[in-house]
Parts: sequence; structure tokens; C-alpha cells
Amino acid sequence: MRPQKLSREQILNRCALQFKTYGYAATSMGMLAKACGLTKASFYYYYASKEALLMDVLELTQQYLNTHLFKFSEHRTLSVVEHFEQLHERAVQFFSYGVKGCLVGILSIEALYQSTDILEKIRSIFKDWEMAFYQFFKVQLSDHEASILAKQSVADYEGAILMYRLNDDSFYLDQVKRRILKQLDAV
Repeated sequence: MRPQKLSREQILNRCALQFKTYGYAATSMGMLAKACGLTKASFYYYYASKEALLMDVLELTQQYLNTHLFKFSEHRTLSVVEHFEQLHERAVQFFSYGVKGCLVGILSIEALYQSTDILEKIRSIFKDWEMAFYQFFKVQLSDHEASILAKQSVADYEGAILMYRLNDDSFYLDQVKRRILKQLDAV
């Protein structure tokens, strides 16, 4: 098989899909190479280990989430509720259709069996998501109350995403949105 010329992002996206589909433990370097249209030997030219590759996939995912999902809109005229509704719509799009959607949740299931570096990167991504929610709640709540609601919101979303993917039913995501909007309206 003649090696293809792929960009770093193309390689990472194809590999992310493999990790998302099969999990970390069940994904081999051979599977990753094949997904990229490369021989296993040429794939090792790009990545010497599956862990190094996963760390790059997670780094790219975190950058994307922080840039496109977790950050507040530049429009200062939007209310906190409008900002949250934008985040929710982007989240549903990402977790429903994105290549990397739900990848962090899938990998977190295997977290106890992974390296400390991978575990810390997964925690860091969840912390970024938590901080995005914290920004919504801190507008009118104490730091402590905002922190609690932010942690609960991440847990609610992760559960809703899992149930959405399992049942192909947006009910779970819709309910999380309704609960958070109710909390933001109370704020």
C-alpha cells in the first residue's frame, strides 16, 4: 500500500474516529494505520506509540472544544440564557455528528486502565467544560454555588450524551437543557 499524504489533522481525525468506535484498548496501531490508508510501518513514522497518538488526538479535541464550544460568544449583548442556548446547540451538533464527539466520554470509561498522562488530559477537558458552565452560573451566584451547578451540569450532559447515543433519542439532551435553563432563569 502506497503511503498517502495526510495532514496532521486528517490523521488525528481518522484516528479519533477509531478510538471513538472501538475504545482505546481495542484499537490497535494496525487499525489506526489502515484507517489512515498507511502501512503499519509508515504509520510508525508519524507516531511511535498509541499513547502519543491519543495524547495528540485529545489535545486537538481540547483545542477545538475550547475554541468552538466552551467559550462565550463575542456578542456582549446576549444574555446568559442566550449564551447557554448557543453552547447547547453547538454541543448537540458536536456530540451527535462530530468525529470527536463523545470521544472523551468513551475514553473516560477506560480511564482507570490508562496512563496518568491520558487520565490527566481527560480530566483537563472535563474541567474546561465545567469552567464554561461556571461562567454562566457565576453571574449571580456565589463561587461555591456556581461551582456546584457547573459540576452537576457536566455530569448531567455526560449522562444525557450516553443515553442519547444508546437510544438515539434527544429527550435526554432536551431535559438537560430545560433543567439548566430553569437554573439560569432562577439566577
